[in-house]
Amino acid sequence: MRIHINNKGKNKSLGKYSFRVVTFIVLVVVFVMGSALARELYREYKIQKDIEALKVQISDMEKDNYELAQFIEYLKTDESKEAEARKRLNLKADGEKVVMIDEASQSNVVTQPNAAAAEENVSNYRKWWNYFFVNKG
Repeated sequence: MRIHINNKGKNKSLGKYSFRVVTFIVLVVVFVMGSALARELYREYKIQKDIEALKVQISDMEKDNYELAQFIEYLKTDESKEAEARKRLNLKADGEKVVMIDEASQSNVVTQPNAAAAEENVSNYRKWWNYFFVNKG
């Protein structure tokens, strides 16, 4: 006598359960891989931005370096040495005349009052009379 047990119902429920577990595991793996990919892409984006900023900084420094090299070359010339000697040592070139201006005497210079200041001292009715009847040349 043979006993035959029907496992078809158990296999189906076990199959549904294992399919759900496998699907869940696949979704978790996809999510983890996707988040890792997103982080890596963002990191690469930040690195590219940093590289671009550094390139701009390099070009600015190269420009400053070129300007400083030009300034150093200028400082090596006799013209710059002469200009510094004139400025720091109060020297003059041959045939050149020096004029000294005393700043204290300039503060005593009396300035002419302008027309608006002179007109402030005139009464109001006189201003109106002048406005309507005086020729304005």
